Amino acid sequence: LSESMASREKEIQSDIDDAIAKYNEATARMAEAEKNKSQADQVVKEIMDSIDKDKAELQQTLKTNAANSMARADKASANTMKELEVIAMAKVETFIQEEAIKRGLNELRVLKKDQQKKFMDNAIASL
Repeated sequence: LSESMASREKEIQSDIDDAIAKYNEATARMAEAEKNKSQADQVVKEIMDSIDKDKAELQQTLKTNAANSMARADKASANTMKELEVIAMAKVETFIQEEAIKRGLNELRVLKKDQQKKFMDNAIASL
């Protein structure tokens, strides 16, 4: 009986030792896993910070590009308006000259005799 008890005590002690070894191994693995998780969390944080920085830079670049595009468009519109204004003024000036010539010719066609003589005298005198 005492031999059986001693054998049983050795089995129990062996099981306890195995359990302690497994616990220590599990504790070591847990510490390693926590270390790896901490490193992974740090990498994720660095990636997220980099993404946030890139997003901010992209947003600033987009704003700058939009502002530059709007400035170029405003400048182009102003130049176009000036060109259209010059063209319109030239058309008005041409119209006025053409109308003046037409009206002058019409007036010359219907001159009275004394006006015709005066016009011819002035034309001859200017030569």
